[in-house]
Amino acid sequence: ALTLRHTSLGTILTNGQGFTLYAFTARTGEVAWKYSASTPLIALLTSARLDHVLLQAEVETIALREDGSVAWHVAHEDVIAEARLVAGRLDLTSYSGAHLLIDARTGTAV
Repeated sequence: ALTLRHTSLGTILTNGQGFTLYAFTARTGEVAWKYSASTPLIALLTSARLDHVLLQAEVETIALREDGSVAWHVAHEDVIAEARLVAGRLDLTSYSGAHLLIDARTGTAV
C-alpha cells in the first residue's frame, strides 16, 4: 500500500513496496533522498511536534530527520505487527501480542 505524508518543511514521503522510504521535494517532485530498511516497512508516522518522522519496519524503528539522516534507531527482538503514535509515544504491538512504548522524541523505552 502506498502511504503519503506531507511534512511541515515541504517534503512528501512515501513508502513504496517492500523496504524503501522515498522523500520527494514537494515543489519539484524530485527525489530528495531515500532510506532502505533491513526488513519490510509497516508504518510511517508523522507529527508536527516532532523534528523527524518515524519509520516502522518489522524488526526496527527508525527516526529520520528532514534531510534523511537517522536521528535514532531501535532494534526489536520480535516482529512488530502494529505501530501507533499516541500522546508522544510510539505504541508498538508485536506479533506475539506484547506492547512496547517508546518515547517518540528520543527513542528510549518508557
